[in-house]
Amino acid sequence: MSVVVRAIVNFDRDSCFDRATLIAYFALLSLIPFVVLLVTAGALILGTDVAEKSTVRLLQNVLQELPPQLMTQADALRHEKWFGLGYLLVAMWTAGNVFSKIESGLDAVFKVDKRRDYAVSKLFSFALVGLLGVLLVAVTVFGGLMSTIDRFIDTTALAPLKNLPLYHTLNGFLSRYIVPWVLAIASFALIYRLIPARAIPWRVALVGSAVAGTLWEVFKVGFTFYVSHVANYTRTYGAVATIFIFLFWINLSASILLWGGELAAILGGFRNDQET
Repeated sequence: MSVVVRAIVNFDRDSCFDRATLIAYFALLSLIPFVVLLVTAGALILGTDVAEKSTVRLLQNVLQELPPQLMTQADALRHEKWFGLGYLLVAMWTAGNVFSKIESGLDAVFKVDKRRDYAVSKLFSFALVGLLGVLLVAVTVFGGLMSTIDRFIDTTALAPLKNLPLYHTLNGFLSRYIVPWVLAIASFALIYRLIPARAIPWRVALVGSAVAGTLWEVFKVGFTFYVSHVANYTRTYGAVATIFIFLFWINLSASILLWGGELAAILGGFRNDQET
């Protein structure tokens, strides 16, 4: 049986679609607290305005469409009188639940014999939330680097190149497709390497992430086109259309993540042939 077919069979056997639905549910519940937490952490390093812009840029690489007024609501929460350490802890707990569900799913995929203790698992989830803060800074640094390159070109003999259609095409292709694709593969690799409660070799994590990350980017482009040009969810679902789109996309993303894990588990020898 081919590796791809085995991964599909194992995906069904491990109830990965149900697990993906659970991840999407907790992602919806934790979205605004997570954004508040991310902006608050980023503001300590980058300043509020830069942190908000970087958070939007980071989320746009993950979500097909940002829910309306997301940043407005998150910013309002941050400035409430009752906002403080207590809310930050609640936000970390809520956001950490998403990683806990991903951990549970990948533990099943990679056939983990003994899961992490509850307290250790929660601390690990909090650490992953902190890692996203580092990624937020990285996105900001990359954006600044691209701006620096643009300014450098403006001051050299290469400046006329910016008026060429080819330059705009390549620049748009790089920012819209290549950079998100690389970020997706890197993110999936980190998830496969760090989240399961067993040692996953980098080689296995990278192979699974290359396939899953590529598949995810292809689906993201296709889903964006479908929502923008074919489906009319606003007519069907009205004001809750964005929530429906968000849930559907996160469910699909989680399914791709878990299926990529199934593929990596087979290639890494974590699943034996007798199972299929």
